[in-house]
Amino acid sequence: LMIVVGIMVILAGMLIGSLPGIQSRVNRNKVETFIAELESGLSKYQIDHGSYPLNEPTGDRDSAGVEGAAVLYKHLSGDWDLDGEVDFEKNEKVYVPKLDYESNREAREPRAMSIGGKYMVIDSYSNPIRYLAQVPNLPPNQKRETYNPTYDIWSITDADPKKTDESAKYITNWQG
Repeated sequence: LMIVVGIMVILAGMLIGSLPGIQSRVNRNKVETFIAELESGLSKYQIDHGSYPLNEPTGDRDSAGVEGAAVLYKHLSGDWDLDGEVDFEKNEKVYVPKLDYESNREAREPRAMSIGGKYMVIDSYSNPIRYLAQVPNLPPNQKRETYNPTYDIWSITDADPKKTDESAKYITNWQG
């Protein structure tokens, strides 16, 4: 009986030791799924409006990307006056259902929240989803700051955005 209890204690210890890694993987999968939903919403937005919402990179790429979280919220949630509710009286359309007020209010893990007075799209780690988009046809003398010709969207997950060596932890829509 002691041997069986000892084996169970060892197995329980191994399980408890692996739980943080499992939870991290679950959160990463949630972020990857949510970014796919955002990309789908951006495609629908592009079909309706002819272009993606613009968020030109200015200065620090990460800071501009955080500003892009507010741009994403505004364009994909239908909340143009940023009061937390869809502007149905102006016939605004919700492109990502998880961003509308009712879905977000009832959600166990909200996908948008007010940070510093601005509504932003957030990931499973409660960090703003980063977004940059430049016009598709840049003048020849202007350098493209985005990795994709359409838009860059990424989550820093649990990495520190100030440390460039942790960028491998990011979940992105580009390779590299």
